[in-house]
Amino acid sequence: MSKKRKSGKKIIILTAAALIAAVCGYLLLSSPAREQKRIEDKQEAMIEDILRDINGAEDMPEETEDTTDLSHIEETEDTDCGLYDEDYSDYEDETADEEPETLSVAVYEPVFTDPLPDNSFPADTMGIGILTIESINLRLPIAEGIEYAPLRIAPGRVPQTAQIGDIGNAVIAGHRNYTYGSMFNRLGEIEFGDLIQYQARNGELMEFTVFEIAVIEPENQIAFLQPLNESIITLYTCTPIREATHRLIIRAQRIS
Repeated sequence: MSKKRKSGKKIIILTAAALIAAVCGYLLLSSPAREQKRIEDKQEAMIEDILRDINGAEDMPEETEDTTDLSHIEETEDTDCGLYDEDYSDYEDETADEEPETLSVAVYEPVFTDPLPDNSFPADTMGIGILTIESINLRLPIAEGIEYAPLRIAPGRVPQTAQIGDIGNAVIAGHRNYTYGSMFNRLGEIEFGDLIQYQARNGELMEFTVFEIAVIEPENQIAFLQPLNESIITLYTCTPIREATHRLIIRAQRIS
């Protein structure tokens, strides 16, 4: 084989290798972006599904006043069940000045590292509500539970904690994705007094104000304590981003 032919063959091989390397590099760089787009599309689908239920509830006719004639029913001696027998005018709440009571829950440690990309999303992941924090431009569906697959799509309510809006502490755990603005990525920008809104699937709109921001050790279970006389939510994620040595918690108290 002549030197000229060998040189031409070498050039072809090098060119092919360069093209393959370029294609592989493109696929490697674009893979996270494609994965993020799929997650965002799934989140939007969950939000639209929730809004369909909310709009359906709003369109339902209001209940009419009950005009049933009860005049034929005789009043018995125990009609009021003794509710008004005692005078409560001098009653004082002995617990008014006490510290809020709390109830511990079982030790729990969620997973907060970024999940590895794959091509499967759980088909049956259903949102229970929509979380909105305007100060960090966040609007996310909230799922029930903290299983690995659903958490790839949306933050989830920790089942051992209170229902969102009920008396107690509803803990919402989410990933601190690397992409700016994704999931709980910007949670560290929240400030005291920021407003957090949550709209449940039944249409109920709740508002919470942030009163505590803390960084804790992973084994610290303070985030899961349950108050017995107030309604709060706790947003829970890892920190710092990419290191995840600690946990960032944002607590907010219900105001409406």
